[in-house]
Amino acid sequence: MFADENEQSFTAIQWFNKGYDYDVKEDYDNAILAYTKAIELNPQDADAYINRGVIYDIKGEYNVAIRDYTKAIELEPLDADTYTNRGVIYDTKGEYDLAIMDYTKAIELNPQDAVAYVMRGVVYDIKGKFDLAIIDYNKAIEINQQDADAYLNKATTCKKAGYNPEAIESYNLFIRYAPSNDPNIETAKQQINELGGTI
Repeated sequence: MFADENEQSFTAIQWFNKGYDYDVKEDYDNAILAYTKAIELNPQDADAYINRGVIYDIKGEYNVAIRDYTKAIELEPLDADTYTNRGVIYDTKGEYDLAIMDYTKAIELNPQDAVAYVMRGVVYDIKGKFDLAIIDYNKAIEINQQDADAYLNKATTCKKAGYNPEAIESYNLFIRYAPSNDPNIETAKQQINELGGTI
């Protein structure tokens, strides 16, 4: 497990830092142990719960990650990113209404959070609420006009909804702003051709 002989005298901050070091090295089991030690010494440290939750998410231990994010939210209820993180897990688990609630709370706390708008838009799209999804993608684009993913998601949703001119425009904007090595560029070009548009 741990190699440092002085660990018995570690403070919560030292355990947190050790957890972070393990996290960076992708030694997730030891990172969890270190963050757990930090939490034992300082149960009010929301960041330790958040970081441990991220690792549980990476490991696919979603229920434990949700528990950690929920505790972090209890400790710091104004942290928009934690709501987004928990929303992503709910989304992954197919608990879409809970995901929408968390993304909505993240947006309330930080109206400039383009990621939360995109993520909520994705869930609306999954639920077949295309107009709500497009509204969210438009808001994300308003915040960051070069957000290639928002354009791609909007294009896909517009196509599903039958808004072909908007889909073509959004596919073209995706192509403009996506990194040149993005594998979705070819798909976007094919979609434009299928819809009768020009690149």
